[in-house]
Amino acid sequence: MSTPTSDTPDKSADEHLYDSSLNSPSYETVDTGSEPPIPVIVETPEERAERLKLLQDELEKVEEEIVTLRQVLGAKVRRAAEIKRQMGITPFQEFKQDLQHGFKSIQDSDAMQKTNERLTHIKERITSTSAYQKTNEKIHDINDKITHSTAYQKTSSAVKTASEKTSAAFSTVGSTVSRKLSDVRNSTAFKSMEEKVGGAVANVKAKVGGSKSENNFEDALIEETKGANSESAESKPADEKIPL
Repeated sequence: MSTPTSDTPDKSADEHLYDSSLNSPSYETVDTGSEPPIPVIVETPEERAERLKLLQDELEKVEEEIVTLRQVLGAKVRRAAEIKRQMGITPFQEFKQDLQHGFKSIQDSDAMQKTNERLTHIKERITSTSAYQKTNEKIHDINDKITHSTAYQKTSSAVKTASEKTSAAFSTVGSTVSRKLSDVRNSTAFKSMEEKVGGAVANVKAKVGGSKSENNFEDALIEETKGANSESAESKPADEKIPL
């Protein structure tokens, strides 16, 4: 005797499954992106006050450390400035070195090298064009025509002649002044004046040689100068003049 099979589902088993799913706890999550959700802290006023006190203490310690680090950094900066001063490094030299280092860094950068390569390539393309070559040839032709023109040659010759005349004039003036000064030094009146001044100085030294008074030298010099002037006025001819 075969046992009859039934295709109908067992309702009691299904009801039991539904009941268990309804009684199970469910959680609701909020998608906040890649960051984890921030937990909500539930605390009493005493706990909150204690937590704030701990944070305040930590903040004060961090601020004290910042002040200490600033003081140490300031001392190091002053020491570095003193060492540079002892080495002879001025602020201007330091600024110049910073500029040179900055320019070198810019020149060695990839962007600058690529820009130079592009500019060189553009220049080669421009210089290789037929328009550029024709323009360059025209400029050379115009320059040749100007330099070979009669007006240009006359102007150049005039400028050269004026320069040569100016140099000759300055040379002549210099030689004339030197010759006049030599004539003055070799004249009879100049030699006579030089001899009289030398004699007057020798006489003054002889008069005050044995005295220790300071006023004797001045009195002797004044007396000897008056005597030399009177002798020069009597012995000098009226018509003799110093050549200029």
